[in-house]
Amino acid sequence: MPEFLSVLHDPARLRLLRDASRRRHFPESAYDSLTRVAAQALDAPIVLVSLVDDQGQFFPGVTGLLGEIAVCRATPLSHSFCKHVVMTGAVLSIEDSRAHPLVCENPAIDELGVVGSLGVPLTTSDGQTLGSLCAITRSPRVWTLQDEATLRDLAQMVISDLELRAELSHREDAAEASDPSVMVEGLPTRGVDILDHMLEGAVALDRQWCITLANRAAARITRVSQSVGQNLWTLMPMLVGTPIERLLREAAASRQPLEAETFLPEQARWFEIRAVPARHGLAVYFADTTERRRAMESLALREDQLRQAQKMEAIGTLAGGVAHDFNNLLTVMRANCELLMDALTAESPTYDELSDIRDAVARAALLTQQLLAFGRKQLIQPRHVDIATTIGSLTPMLCRLIPATIDLDTSSAHSLPTVFIDPGQVEQVAINLIVNARDAMPTGGTIGVECAALMLAEPLETEGVTVPEGRWVQLTVRDTGVGIPPELLPRIFDPFFTTKDVGQGTGLGLSTVHGIVHKAGGLITVDSRVGSGTRVRVFFPSSSEEPVAALTLV
Repeated sequence: MPEFLSVLHDPARLRLLRDASRRRHFPESAYDSLTRVAAQALDAPIVLVSLVDDQGQFFPGVTGLLGEIAVCRATPLSHSFCKHVVMTGAVLSIEDSRAHPLVCENPAIDELGVVGSLGVPLTTSDGQTLGSLCAITRSPRVWTLQDEATLRDLAQMVISDLELRAELSHREDAAEASDPSVMVEGLPTRGVDILDHMLEGAVALDRQWCITLANRAAARITRVSQSVGQNLWTLMPMLVGTPIERLLREAAASRQPLEAETFLPEQARWFEIRAVPARHGLAVYFADTTERRRAMESLALREDQLRQAQKMEAIGTLAGGVAHDFNNLLTVMRANCELLMDALTAESPTYDELSDIRDAVARAALLTQQLLAFGRKQLIQPRHVDIATTIGSLTPMLCRLIPATIDLDTSSAHSLPTVFIDPGQVEQVAINLIVNARDAMPTGGTIGVECAALMLAEPLETEGVTVPEGRWVQLTVRDTGVGIPPELLPRIFDPFFTTKDVGQGTGLGLSTVHGIVHKAGGLITVDSRVGSGTRVRVFFPSSSEEPVAALTLV
């Protein structure tokens, strides 16, 4: 017999398989639930828990099978893909079985429609592969590493359950051999050794809720090293009244395996727990799923952010295209207006009207420039800029953005050094900060905008940011608004983060400001008190050697 076939007929493996698959008074429906979860996670029509002996394969867990095979839950070895997983002990990933040399002649392809297949081995802690957790498609599919990782995680749960069932069978056989009347009240020493290598916590409870066994993972997760012999509810009173207590009591009363995922406020952690009735009472498995949930929530957040970014990209493309066409029209209007003005004198009765038209066209051109910047179609042209002058030129437009209930107070020192930056980006920074200040004062208040120079002989520590020594130009925007809660301050520069109502903010304003300032070699700090307002300071590195005006830090 070839060596790879001898694996299927290995007596130790078959003995362990028989013990693990022995029929019990509690059902195996949890396997069906697990295959349904796997099918949803992988978007696969069929998922099987397949165990392989020397005669064929059988399926204690099934999702998606139809017809006679769904009833008998078994096939001969000739139809088995999973036997190859057992013989090699490795993952078997098949994109198209019709072209795969290992299985292209398998009758299951035509009879059952098996085309794509991904099988993960069900290998016990002592190295015996009993079968596989297998996902099947009826059309070709390229399986990803994430698909494989998902099946591996779920396969570990199947392996843990199979090992416990095998150990219970082993204990029952040993007890019956010595005294058929003996009832199983625990697990043998060999079982404890196996359980100690599990990643899940495993605890055995007798019918009086006393702990008769706890593996190392249970001690690590619960942070209780000496639990055997103690009453569960006395040892862990925080479980009383929680969904975990209800699940354990219901499983004990119904003699049905139950599982759930629940949150424990006292530990601020999520736990996945399975309770399996046994002769001695309950076998309980549990795992800390907090990090996994956080990863899933983070993934969902990233997906939302991606969708938002794609939407913003589409809007930006549209805005940039409209602005480009509109700018062409404005060029014609401005050229003709200037030609008409050249033919007139300042005393002409229509000269002032034409001047107003020219100014309106200039303002419209500024709006198209902002639209082009939003659509990222504007060429960035950094140069030496006096930010006080640049921001001062925005005052007429800012007055239109700010309601009459808000006062805008601007001031700047004289002879400010220049900053090497695109003037349009300075305008973006100022407008975003002032609009945020406006939105923070729904009932009115004051916005202060100040430009000043700063010479630092040594680094400045302020609001958790270190500003290095040197020459800086500081832009400060203050408001008397509602302020920002401390727990939100670390997130205000995150893309898409906003506290505004849906439809009132994209969450890109401050992240845009942060990106511009960082690219210019600058720094930004935020000081905010709930109910007292917010102060944002932007430090731009100076690009000139003009005299530095006096500045007092507050």
